[in-house]
Amino acid sequence: MNRLVLVVSLFLTSMSGVSRAAAQSNWAERLGFPAGGRVVILHGNEVGLAYEFSRPVQQALEDGVLTSASVSPVGPWFPESADWAKSQSDADVGITLTFVIPSDVIGCRPVSSREEVGSLTNADGYLPRTLLQFTVRADADQVRHEAESQIRHARAAGIQPTHLHPHLGAILTRPELMRTYLDLAVEHWIPAVMVDMTPALIARFRERGIDLDDETIEIIANYPLPKLDDIKDIPAAETYEEKRENLFRVLSELEPGITQIFLHPADDTPGIQRLCDTWEQRVWESQLLNDPEVREFLQEQDLILSNWRDIMRRFESIHNATDAEDEGE
Repeated sequence: MNRLVLVVSLFLTSMSGVSRAAAQSNWAERLGFPAGGRVVILHGNEVGLAYEFSRPVQQALEDGVLTSASVSPVGPWFPESADWAKSQSDADVGITLTFVIPSDVIGCRPVSSREEVGSLTNADGYLPRTLLQFTVRADADQVRHEAESQIRHARAAGIQPTHLHPHLGAILTRPELMRTYLDLAVEHWIPAVMVDMTPALIARFRERGIDLDDETIEIIANYPLPKLDDIKDIPAAETYEEKRENLFRVLSELEPGITQIFLHPADDTPGIQRLCDTWEQRVWESQLLNDPEVREFLQEQDLILSNWRDIMRRFESIHNATDAEDEGE
């Protein structure tokens, strides 16, 4: 099916609310997973920002412990990460759209020139360290320009991205930036990491102090590509054993649907202790990926491990089949 025709069709069904898939209770069922299935994407973040971040994610993806990962096109280790991604042609590797670097020792510049995206940099020409600075200063047109540049930069390096990931949620902090993020996903036909804002999930976010406005909720509702039913990370802990129990609890309490679990593993080096305050949590998350008890727990749980490549394949297959059926009526 012609991609432009498919995009138009998806927008129309999204706006009208008459999509046959909408009758299903969650995105897992809409995409053909078994009813009641708990589908999990185990996602490794921040590949390319530092060697300590990149190596454990790359290894875990190759070993099949992680099912998905994303690479930052602005990171100091991006060239090495791009070479790795090219060698993993069947792996699920996306792009982390990066606008904020909360570190005193990593300085990342935008892919675009400072003259093009001056509102996205600090006085030294680097990406800002805080979400507040980005949210207050970022020009929406410059955000779109830089996001496009990061996508082109990754593709020029040989990465064929399977999804877009919003680093630290920066590009989600204002409705017009959220719209840019989701519009780019459709325009480039790369699914965005985005959760379906059901009433229950909206209520949960608001309980945590995240008060989503009506415009943002509507933008997400009208986004026609696949969405997640939930997102999770592994709560901080005082010991490694507690961290592992936190992971086990998150996995065992998952509801039916598609859930992406974010992990931020890192190697234990002198450098990592300078890179971020949460270095110990990250080191423990790296240990989790190599822990035999974790691998055994994953096998024992009634979980379906998946990734964005599989999700998009199912999505296109279902919609192509539906349109072919409609044409035959």
